[in-house]
Amino acid sequence: MLKKPIINTAVQVFGKGITVLISLVTTGILTRKLGPDVYGSYTLVTSVFIILDSLADFGTKIIGVREASLKTGKERENIFIQATWLRLMTSTIAFLVGLLVIFLWNGFAEIRIESLVSLSMIWFTSIAGSLEIVFQTKLRMDLKVLIDIVFPSLFLIALLSWNKPITLLWVFGVYLLARIISLVFGIGLVREVFNLEAIRSINWVFLKKFLKESWPMGMYLIVFAGYDRAIDSLLIQKYIGIKEVAFYGLAYKIYSNLIQPAYFFVNSIFPLMSSETTERRKLFKSSTLLIVLGLILLIPTVYLLSPFIINVLGGASFAPSIPVLRVLLIALAFSYIGHLVGFTLIAKGGQKDILIFSLISLTVNIAANLWAVPRYGMMGAAVVTGITEATNCILMSWRLWKKAR
Repeated sequence: MLKKPIINTAVQVFGKGITVLISLVTTGILTRKLGPDVYGSYTLVTSVFIILDSLADFGTKIIGVREASLKTGKERENIFIQATWLRLMTSTIAFLVGLLVIFLWNGFAEIRIESLVSLSMIWFTSIAGSLEIVFQTKLRMDLKVLIDIVFPSLFLIALLSWNKPITLLWVFGVYLLARIISLVFGIGLVREVFNLEAIRSINWVFLKKFLKESWPMGMYLIVFAGYDRAIDSLLIQKYIGIKEVAFYGLAYKIYSNLIQPAYFFVNSIFPLMSSETTERRKLFKSSTLLIVLGLILLIPTVYLLSPFIINVLGGASFAPSIPVLRVLLIALAFSYIGHLVGFTLIAKGGQKDILIFSLISLTVNIAANLWAVPRYGMMGAAVVTGITEATNCILMSWRLWKKAR
């Protein structure tokens, strides 16, 4: 039962290994060429805009996979099509919200043009997510991995080929171009598993029903993005400074990459979780064992190698990131378990429960950060991340236990 998911996970981990290597080189170059101050602005933009990406997604990707996994033939293709239309609509809404943020918030006053270029990538990211629905449902994550590799590779090639100084505008502009090219490549790949000619007019009745299913997950993603990335960065900028945002951002970037194996694995088994023919209890137990074994190997290794990792990525000037990364490993453990529990709840139709728990976690995160960041700075924010992940994981586990009784 786990053979295909494990193969898919292995493919994604292999692909992620390549993208992490690319990311290591890219980050090492960016931190040195941009410096802590400009890299801090880069981190701030990407941290805030991840909320807009969540609005653009609005839960349609994961719910699209769940619904498509229950269908076959033309019914499944119709879900792919309508999910794409809905994602384009939510992306447009997210773009408009982004415009308001850029022009009304003083934090973007000095980097408005750069922010606009970054914001314009939102539609292309949305289409890439629509392709992922097709690949994931059909258990062809190998094709998704190819797109994931092409995108950062193009940016790195441009970065290595550019011998002149770079600016934040250059970075976001090249990222946008790389995303467009990789998307064209992805559309070519999707032809292998999906008939693009099947695209037709919008089915408003279906979209209304689909939106009803996806909105709780969408709100959860927005809330999660807020306490996962944006709130701590904004408060660190406010109470400490943009340079500290860079230090925290580098540690958090590594932490985010470390979460990916858990996401890949759960992503691979999610269609099986959603299928009515799967022995779900057995699948959950086997998956839990694999995740725990992964944590036993991962956490001590990263803790010991933290100084080396930070030095490679940022150099000696980013040494303050080392203790932050080590504290974030506490959050990593809860995040791994939370991924499995959360996706299992979604497969059981528990997205509204997840939304409620995320709102509780958001409240905890905001209150704790407002107290901790002014007193303990980056370290306080890292501890709060662990507390938030633990809160969310415990609440979801309790609810899953209640549903399984």
